[in-house]
Amino acid sequence: MSAAGMYNNAFSASRNGHGPEPFIIEEGSNPMQSIELGSKRPPSIIDSQVDGYDRYTNGDLPPSRRQTIDRLNSFNSTMSGRLYDRSLSQQALLGPRRPRPHKIWKKKFIKVLVVGDSGLGKTTLVKTLLSTSGERLQVHDGTYTPADQFIKDPDSLCSTVTWKDEEDRVIWVYRIQDTPGYGDDLDIMNHINMIIGYLNSCNNKWLEMESARDRVQDLAEVEDPRVDVCLFCVPPHRLRPIDIRYMYELGKAVPIIPVITKADTMTIREAQNYKQEVFSRLQNPNVHGVRGKINTFNFDKETLERAGMGDTAGTNTPPFLVIASNDINEKMNQLDVPVFWPERLYPWGTAQAFNPDHSDLLHLRALLLKEALEDICKDKRSRYETWRRQQLTKPRFGQRLIRFAAGTLLPVAAAVYVAQRGVDLKWVANSLGSVRSRLSGSRMDKQPAAGTAVAAPAVPAVPAEPLPEPEPVQAPVQAPTQAPAAAPAKKGWW
Repeated sequence: MSAAGMYNNAFSASRNGHGPEPFIIEEGSNPMQSIELGSKRPPSIIDSQVDGYDRYTNGDLPPSRRQTIDRLNSFNSTMSGRLYDRSLSQQALLGPRRPRPHKIWKKKFIKVLVVGDSGLGKTTLVKTLLSTSGERLQVHDGTYTPADQFIKDPDSLCSTVTWKDEEDRVIWVYRIQDTPGYGDDLDIMNHINMIIGYLNSCNNKWLEMESARDRVQDLAEVEDPRVDVCLFCVPPHRLRPIDIRYMYELGKAVPIIPVITKADTMTIREAQNYKQEVFSRLQNPNVHGVRGKINTFNFDKETLERAGMGDTAGTNTPPFLVIASNDINEKMNQLDVPVFWPERLYPWGTAQAFNPDHSDLLHLRALLLKEALEDICKDKRSRYETWRRQQLTKPRFGQRLIRFAAGTLLPVAAAVYVAQRGVDLKWVANSLGSVRSRLSGSRMDKQPAAGTAVAAPAVPAVPAEPLPEPEPVQAPVQAPTQAPAAAPAKKGWW
């Protein structure tokens, strides 16, 4: 092999690092590069020195010349590798497209609240939404959880799932907060106030972390306690007025995603008719005490299409007909690529939770875990800013009480006291004299002596003499006036 051939092989190997074949970039891919990497390099001084020995074989070259050519080849291969690396960096920084910055891992938090009546399968729905073939989620059953325990420790009913997005380098922390069923309370407003109080406490906790003086950590790395959206479980067959009232009151604090559970208890016609009924009642509740439509979360048309809901795209989000189950298909779970497939077995057939013909749970899972995550986070931030502005602008209860007392109660009390007991002028004069003497004494204590560094002794305050009591002023006695003389009586009829 000639020296030029050795040079070409070394140049090719230095560029790709694993073979003698050249690494060729297609034409037009790098407009900033003036030399095509797959072609031969232009002639240089090294080539002029090597071309004279092309007619010799390696064995015919003198040892001194052979060493010189080896040094030149190694030097040139190193320089060509540097040139190749520099060209790639120029292509990334100076090419027609902007460079893609290096991303660091960051966390994003999602919190979903699940509310519904007792016995509707809220816990089973949470398991089916978040479980996978390799990880079966363990959820604490909130059926028999009293309301007092939820108020003291709501995290006992919270389930957390974490996964990584390698492309965007985002760690998603997904939390679902289960709640006790509201059917056990005789007064539904007690349960509504408990859930709304929990939502406000989450917002207040985040507000305190924002305004903390000793905060040393970025809030992007702190777990976000705020609730993003609420899954409201609607009972099948019949929508009760208490369900509508609950959704209306809860929708004032967080948007609602209505979910009709246990859809396998209805026939196909019953399910479709009931779905339309619930949708119309959400727009027009027609219940005493409920004014206006219920605040539901609106998904974009493109988001619904990405989730596979092409038929319902373009309209408001309808209630989802879902089927949840704790039993899975073991055959599909034992495949080479395991598939998580929950189903419910009956003597007359099988109801599959993720079958779009049987249930909308697959679409709901795609929206909550993939397609609508960013929309849900954005809506939470805008909603929190509105709540934060209202909290910071309205005065506190203590300040309002002080203003009311200073502006109304105190003047009224002073007026009543003066009206009942009157004003003692002597006592007022003595009080003013004592205050005047104290002020003059304090001023003389603070003044230093002239020409000396030591302060002069304080001059004892001379008590002010009380003002003489004003003599009572007697009103002048007016002389009695004589009554005017009576006019003489007229004579005649005129």
